Amino acid sequence: MRKTGENSRISSQHNRGLILRLIATGMCHSRIELARETELTKMTITNIVSEFRRNNIVVETEECPTDVRGRNPITVEIASDAPKILGILISTAYCEVVICDLQLHILKRKKTEWKEGLTEDTLIEDVCILTDSMLQTDNRFFGIGVASIGPLNINQGMILDPPDFYGIQNVQIAERLKERYAYPVFVDRDSNSSALAEALYGAGKMNHDFIYMSIDDRIGSGVITQGDLFRNSKGYAPEIGHVCIRPQGDNCFCGNQGCLQSYAGRGVILKKLREATGKDLSFKEFCELSFDETVDRILTKMMDDLLIALVSSINILHPEAVILGDDGVYIPAKYLKYLEKQINMHKFYQNRTDIKVKHAGFLADAKLVGAACNVVMEVFKGKVSFRVR
Repeated sequence: MRKTGENSRISSQHNRGLILRLIATGMCHSRIELARETELTKMTITNIVSEFRRNNIVVETEECPTDVRGRNPITVEIASDAPKILGILISTAYCEVVICDLQLHILKRKKTEWKEGLTEDTLIEDVCILTDSMLQTDNRFFGIGVASIGPLNINQGMILDPPDFYGIQNVQIAERLKERYAYPVFVDRDSNSSALAEALYGAGKMNHDFIYMSIDDRIGSGVITQGDLFRNSKGYAPEIGHVCIRPQGDNCFCGNQGCLQSYAGRGVILKKLREATGKDLSFKEFCELSFDETVDRILTKMMDDLLIALVSSINILHPEAVILGDDGVYIPAKYLKYLEKQINMHKFYQNRTDIKVKHAGFLADAKLVGAACNVVMEVFKGKVSFRVR
């Protein structure tokens, strides 16, 4: 996204989206700051902010105290009754729906587990039951965002053929939702959605380039480059979880051998931990036992496997940071420091950049708020109407 405004009618929607982004993400708090950041005229800023006020999107509140003589600037904030965003997360085990505001605060959430024998029709039915109940709480929404397991055809809003997902294929999720609801619908891969949320509001807010890695039974990834989400022309998400780290290694469900996911996925690591310790604990609980030599050895080996795929990806993408989400947020800081040190020792530009490894700012909710963020980003691009009924 362009980071400055343009003083022309052609770019009016871009300007509105940019100003709303600066306000919602806390980058600017007054008209003066908005004018300085966007390089738009004061009159243009005034006109856009006034329009937002008329549409109950922003409010101007009490004066900010300053030490400078003259009138203090008025604070511009997102209005409490501004239109909301509805997000839908579709995972292999459940569906969760959330209502967020433009600052990506979670206002309400509901979840349902998939039942055995799930079909395309029952999937849509479950999604709509949750969505209907959420839409009853408010009638002003910018749109509906969907974050889903993949693979997806993002351009068509279609869930293609996820493995181990009841044999369900080619679900036109965007089309089915548009048929039922009078809102724009935006669909993306769950890991892409998480990366977007972290870029706008979370741990990647101060980074122009980073890799988001989801540590789950599947290892998903999303890439932010020059401040924008990376995807190819067909809309496919990056698949760092399927980088080969062991030639002629274990078979992966994708049909290849030696994929990272087959060695560092949560399910694989949990199996190793349970067999080695004899304890039936969750991944989070094992991470809390990292002082145990057996647990420490397995988690360290997990970091070494992540390292192989990450260094290859880093040498291509040259990010500023690596962000670990989902169950990756439970990995103790000492392993992140270890991984960070190894990355910086093995990447190509060793002495020119210092790559950080950190937890996702939204912790385990990155995918959920990421679903809503698929709409938020389109609002910030000026591609969604600001005159919400």
